[in-house]
Amino acid sequence: MKLPVLRSRRPAADGESPRRPTAPWQRLRVPRPTDLRAIIRQNPGLKLVSLLLAALLWYSITKTERDAERIIEVPVSLRKIPDSMTVMNPPTKAVSVTLRGPRTILDNLDEHKTRLQLNLAGVQIGANRIDLNGPMLNPDLPKSIKVVRFEPQSFTMQADKAIMKRLPVRAALAGSPGLGYTVVESTATPELVEVRGPAHLVQDLKQVATEPIELRQAEAPIERNVLLDATDPSITFVPDAVRVRVTLQESVTEREVPKVPIQVPEGVSVTPATVDLTVRGPQRLLHNLSLPADAVRVELDGVPAGTHKVPIQVTLPEGLQLVRQSQQEVRVKVGGRS
Repeated sequence: MKLPVLRSRRPAADGESPRRPTAPWQRLRVPRPTDLRAIIRQNPGLKLVSLLLAALLWYSITKTERDAERIIEVPVSLRKIPDSMTVMNPPTKAVSVTLRGPRTILDNLDEHKTRLQLNLAGVQIGANRIDLNGPMLNPDLPKSIKVVRFEPQSFTMQADKAIMKRLPVRAALAGSPGLGYTVVESTATPELVEVRGPAHLVQDLKQVATEPIELRQAEAPIERNVLLDATDPSITFVPDAVRVRVTLQESVTEREVPKVPIQVPEGVSVTPATVDLTVRGPQRLLHNLSLPADAVRVELDGVPAGTHKVPIQVTLPEGLQLVRQSQQEVRVKVGGRS
């Protein structure tokens, strides 16, 4: 362990008070003109060279740097449209803006934060031409950046008086449901929506259609949220989507099945040998109907040998119903039995 060195203080002379450390607030003082002159006179050559180098650097960056050009894509937004007016052809594509200025500043310009704002406070019914200019850009460009040109240079806005109506909603259906199914009804919730847009478009509307709902091969009810289909981009809806339910029902029809063979035991003859049937049931079952071999038969248990008239027995697949048959009974001839 190293001990600190003890030093004896020099005793103050007779009549002289001991020195005390200078307080921090006493060190802060405004330099006097004589002090400034002393600072300037100290190493004047070095200070002059430093000043010249700083001036040369500033001049090389701000003055001698050659201007460059850059093209940015700027989206367009509309502002201050009067409530009683609507614009029928709002810009949908970005505007190409050619800028010129120092390359270092151009490279640091963030085009994703720049917007072209069109003030439509004074828009009138009909065609309104709006020429594009630099002050429409938001935020403002640095002063050293100049706008060379816009592409396009102007927009022609078609404006009309805005009106609002409440109209019923119609579900638009596309395609056909599965085989044997038909549409019973289609409903939309809510049934009425607010439609706002140019007077010449909205005033003739009687209803609003949804976007097409695909029914292809559907065999069960459909329920989903569907957007409303605007015939023009200047038309808006409140709400802009509805809940649509499409109810399907299985189609039931009849089909003629001619000359169905009558199944009899071996050694028994039957007259006539076939029967015509009319069958009722879902279309999906009747479309490719194929009856089993024993669908039509006669029961001969306990029937003695000889010629008899016996009823026809018809058994159909599940889901089908017998509507009519060409005859109820047939003549059978039963031979001797061993």
